[in-house]
Amino acid sequence: MLKKFIICFSLLLSLNTKAQSGFQLGLEVSPVWNLNVHYNKVLGFGPADGGYGFNIGVPVKWWFKENISLQTGLTFEYMAFDNRVNNTLLSSQRHGSINLPIMFNLALSDTWYGVFGTGVNYNVFNQAWSGFSVDISSQINSFQPYIGAGVNTLLERDKGVFEFGVQGRFHFIQLLNENAPQSNDFSSNILSLDLLLRFYLFNR
Repeated sequence: MLKKFIICFSLLLSLNTKAQSGFQLGLEVSPVWNLNVHYNKVLGFGPADGGYGFNIGVPVKWWFKENISLQTGLTFEYMAFDNRVNNTLLSSQRHGSINLPIMFNLALSDTWYGVFGTGVNYNVFNQAWSGFSVDISSQINSFQPYIGAGVNTLLERDKGVFEFGVQGRFHFIQLLNENAPQSNDFSSNILSLDLLLRFYLFNR
């Protein structure tokens, strides 16, 4: 269902895409799907925990040419991994971070851009919930740098420019640090898939 939505919406947007220039400042509310990938030091890769979240904040683009831009800005990223049985929430792990991307947009065609680069998340809260919340920040690596890649397209509107796309990110530093009891047995890295939804209000 999500795949069909992305294809149909992308085709619609691409009909009116135009070249961009200058500096753009906007708003972002992007849903995020996450995987917490575990690697057992004895058994190898284990099952990954599925999660969800969102990015909300202020994106910025600088266009060097009409086909090359730098994407940055600041967003707040929320991430949660829930454990449910029969639709009943038994436990959850929740994280909130400040996200600073440094991504480049490079034109692939008249309507589509490739997205690639890096960035970092700084975790500002980390909680484990099982009926009540416990702060687990002492067990979490505060800095979570990542590399990312994806595609996007831009659509001009009367009051601004809308960006739509998809982007994958791999956080290459483990989520858990050496203080986490389970870190002796396995590692934990985050994979994220972002549905990019940004609207640029200021363009000069």
